[in-house]
Formats: sequence, structure tokens, C-alpha cells
Amino acid sequence: MSDDKLKGLLQQVKYPGFNKDIVAFGLIQNVKVVDNNIELGVKFSSEKEAVRQEILKNLEQVLKSGGYDKVTIEVIQAPSQPAADQPAAPPSIPGVKYTIAVASGKGGVGKSTVAANLAAALRKQGHSVGILDLDVFGPSLPITMGVHETPKVIEGNKLQPIQRYDMSLMSLGFMLTDSSPVIWRGAMVAKMVTQFLFDVAWGELDYLILDLPPGTGDVHLTLTQRLALTGAIIVTTPQDLALQDVERGANMFAKVNTPVLGIIENMSYHICSNCGHESQIFSSGGGAKESLRLNVPLLAKIPLNEEIMKAGELGEPLVIHLPESEGAAIFRDIADKIHALVS
Repeated sequence: MSDDKLKGLLQQVKYPGFNKDIVAFGLIQNVKVVDNNIELGVKFSSEKEAVRQEILKNLEQVLKSGGYDKVTIEVIQAPSQPAADQPAAPPSIPGVKYTIAVASGKGGVGKSTVAANLAAALRKQGHSVGILDLDVFGPSLPITMGVHETPKVIEGNKLQPIQRYDMSLMSLGFMLTDSSPVIWRGAMVAKMVTQFLFDVAWGELDYLILDLPPGTGDVHLTLTQRLALTGAIIVTTPQDLALQDVERGANMFAKVNTPVLGIIENMSYHICSNCGHESQIFSSGGGAKESLRLNVPLLAKIPLNEEIMKAGELGEPLVIHLPESEGAAIFRDIADKIHALVS
């Protein structure tokens, strides 16, 4: 059997509760094949016995049905603590259960609109939600949420988030009183990111949605070094130019051990309001192709929709502005998928 066929068999075994397989998670080690006999190790970090047994059972079944007569599996327990010469894992934000980064390889793909509507959809489901706008040079949360307030400093020298639509919001844009550009060096950006993560009184939250700037820069590096992210969502448009940048962003998250939860293809198509004709304005199939390459789900294909644009300009996410619309239903479906993935 060729290496590709063996890899294909192993990739059939999904990690329980995830769409990613055990190969993508790096569980398979020390593979030895002699004739029709195979020996391999499975490296576990989870201490849940039910998870282990399900993986081992499915792995043995897949390999035997794939043509191997004898399957020998060695269980390898990953060290629970980092080695003394390795840095400790970054901390979580106290009181915040899940931190989800919404990223894009390039600007103009609707990332901030997706972040705002995802947060609103999660809130509609009953979760406590916050949004942190980390786009230092082009903060958009004041516009997408219609906020014109300045945060107050409270006890402990912490910033109190702005409350809007029953969500906790924070953005550098709340503190900018004029149209002067933000001209900061990397050290200042890193300090601001750290302060917004740990010097804001977030309280108890189920979800904190992080709206990142486009690309891979100082904000992303600081964020992944200072905070243990639950995962990242990458927003793109269908054309090849955007997809090249998606690959760079996904590779960055992989290097810092942050799982990519899925791809969202925005501006995927346009439906004419007069005749109902569907047009592929920005090519087609790019998001699906990239999700296959990364072995992550394509969470949604969001149409180029005038309702979404108008709601954003009014400072009210579509999920709140027109909750019964088709667009709002798409965002609620994304929220369902994200919650299933992380929980």
C-alpha cells in the first residue's frame, strides 16, 4: 500500500467532536509496515478515556477494513506539563470561556461585518458575548455597532466595556475623538493589545469575539503570544487573489498552534432582487477549495447582500436589524456550528 493510501485511511478517523482528523491533529507517530501488518503509535494529550477508546476503536476498524491483517497500536501519553526549557503556554482571560479570532488575509472581505453578526447570533442563542476590535489602524466597531461613547475607567484602573445590544464592546475607535491617523510602532501596538485583553473588565463571558486587522502583523503576533485562543475563523471572498492570503493566514495560526475552526466565504454570490438570477461576481468555489486544503469545514457561503450592508451602516448587525431575513439565518447557522465545534 502506498503512503498516500495509508494516509487516506488514517484521515478517515476524526477526532471526537471535531471535523479534523487524527493526522491533522498530529496524533499518529512511529508508523511501521511489514507486509500486511502495521504498527503505529497514537499520542494522546486528552485524559478522557472515552475519547481515547473511540479513536483507538475507529482506527483499528479503518485499518483492518483497508487491507491490513494485523494492527498493533501503542498508546503514547503526551506530557501534561511543558518541559523546563520550553515557555509556558499563554494564559486565558479570567472569566472568558471561549476566545474566537475572526481573521482575513486581506482587507475588504467583510471580516468586521461577519464578526459583528456572529457575536450577535451567539447572543441571540443565549450566550454572554463580548467583541474586541483589535484593528488598531482601522477600527470599525464604532460604525458596525453604532457606538459614540467613550469607555470609563473603573476601580482597579480597568476599562469598562461599552454595552450595546446586550453585548460588551471595546475598540480603540471609542477613544479616538477626531480623524487623525493612528501612527504607532510595533511596541505600542503590542502594549495596546495586551491592555485590551487583560485590563478591560470583561466579567463573565461565554464568548469573546476578536476582530483582527487584515494580514499577519504585530497584532496577530502579540495576540497569539499573550493569549490562549480557542480558535480562529478565516473570512475570504471566492477569487484566487484572496485565497492566496488565506493560506498565509492559516499557516500563521498553524505555527502558533491555534486551530482554524473553519472558512467563511463572504460575497459568495449575488441574487438579483428583480429576477432572482444568481451571479458569481467574484468567481466561485474558492472557499470550498481552501477548506479542503486546510481540512477544516466551510462554515458558510454568504451572499453579496444589500440588507447586510444597510444594517451595518445603521450601526445594527443584520441578525438584530432583520432577524427573520435569510442573511440572519446564515449567521445563526454559523453560530450553531462554532458552538458545536468549541463545546
